[in-house]
Amino acid sequence: MSQSPVRSLAAQSRRQLLLMALAIFIGLLALVTVFSFYQISQAGKNYMRLDAIKLEQKLAADPNYPLPQSDTVSAYRDWQAIPKSVRDLFSSEPIQPDDPIEIQRINDSGAREYGYLVYSGEHLSQGLYLVEFEAAEKIEALAAMIVERSLADASVLIAAFMLVLVTVIGLLFNNALKPLKELVAWSARVKTHPDKAIDVRFSVREVNQIADHLMASLQQVREYNQREQQFLKHASHELRTPLAIMQASLDTLSLRIGDKDASYPALQRASRANANMMALSESLLWLARQHPDKVRQSKVDLGSLCATLVDELAYLAAHKPVTVHIGNQSDPICIERDLFRIASANLIRNALTYSAPGVIEIKITNGQFSIANPIDSDVDENQIGFGLGLQLVERIAGQLNWHFEFQCDAEMARAVINWEAAHKMTGES
Repeated sequence: MSQSPVRSLAAQSRRQLLLMALAIFIGLLALVTVFSFYQISQAGKNYMRLDAIKLEQKLAADPNYPLPQSDTVSAYRDWQAIPKSVRDLFSSEPIQPDDPIEIQRINDSGAREYGYLVYSGEHLSQGLYLVEFEAAEKIEALAAMIVERSLADASVLIAAFMLVLVTVIGLLFNNALKPLKELVAWSARVKTHPDKAIDVRFSVREVNQIADHLMASLQQVREYNQREQQFLKHASHELRTPLAIMQASLDTLSLRIGDKDASYPALQRASRANANMMALSESLLWLARQHPDKVRQSKVDLGSLCATLVDELAYLAAHKPVTVHIGNQSDPICIERDLFRIASANLIRNALTYSAPGVIEIKITNGQFSIANPIDSDVDENQIGFGLGLQLVERIAGQLNWHFEFQCDAEMARAVINWEAAHKMTGES
């Protein structure tokens, strides 16, 4: 389903205003057209009434005044005096005083005509019937000329009216949108300088309320971040000391216990777990900083590092028919070792934990690390990133400008970390 293009509120308002103006213009032209035809019809009837009144006035002044009798105009003192052929033309409708009746006919010569009959009894007691016939071409040409002239004049007037109307409405829209534009500019300044108190009063009460709500929300987030950073700052000191003591104790035990001792493998696992915990705590603290320091890079053999991680985490798939294949095509490269170790360890841990029976493929090049494992259709997709999992990998990749991609379908889960573009940027700088 296609989405409509996103426009600014001003652009949408202008578009709707133009559509409204066009609709009003067309509607007014249609009304003018209908009104013009109505006026033409009324003008013809009024013309008939005036002719009848003038003739009545002449007959009232001179009873012997001759009634007109021609092919186009004829007058009669009573209904029966009208020729039957003419009476039949107007017999379909009841005759009302001063209400002309209009008909169409084909005359004896085959030409189409409009016929009008009006009964007037304003000045004569017995009344008067006036009948007129006009060629249809003449009437229609006159009507077309009147309509055309009316539409031309109306178009000019309507266009001028619409221009004034659109201008006024446009100014009103601009005035209405001005506080919103100021709010957008204000929010941009707040975004650029979130730690500064930017207090701006707008001319619209509702916009001030929106700004106040945004500032209140921003203040709550700022206070939350401050509490979180303060907690991490104190927690770092509390974690470093016991972890350092544990590492020193494990190092002391490793000196006293030989590699032939039965407890030596457990001691090595504890030492590696403590080292991972120290690296993880340092990474989390680094990620929690608002402006983290640049992490020192060191030359690392990624193939050996990943093989070590697989050995350390092999117990996660000890009871499953899972094998791990490492395709290493990389040379030792300079990279953020601790952060890469945490990211790759999380991906390998998730793969070993949630892999279905089969082969886990790890591919390493000088610019990319990828891992793919088969999955069971019964496993919830959200569980594949259990714990810190993918979120931690995404945070690390985002801070280092690495490209991280995770895809999951019904059969395979794939994760890719690409640092080639980030290293090129670092080299150029």
